Amino acid sequence: MAQFDIYPNPGTKKVEIPYLVSVQNDHITSKTGATVVIPLRANAQPVDIMAPLIEIAGKGQFVLSTDEIFAIDTSRLKTPLAILSVADRAKIKPAIDKVIGEY
Repeated sequence: MAQFDIYPNPGTKKVEIPYLVSVQNDHITSKTGATVVIPLRANAQPVDIMAPLIEIAGKGQFVLSTDEIFAIDTSRLKTPLAILSVADRAKIKPAIDKVIGEY
């Protein structure tokens, strides 16, 4: 399992949240058996910095729903269907900082 891999959502909300992107460091994931993911929402409105648009090649654009970040057991995630582009990877840290940062 690699950081920035994109997986089909194994949960019940596949229509609203078709994909999950793994954002956790590979070293930590290999030790815990879980990974931190951010849902990729379909048909959602982007929010500046916190919920940017993310492109999945051949699938379209989705909103990185950073405020819904959670951990999931890696056994629930099957084969990744894509990996996040370098440009979209650069959107993750500012989005997380926006959600958990001080105001």
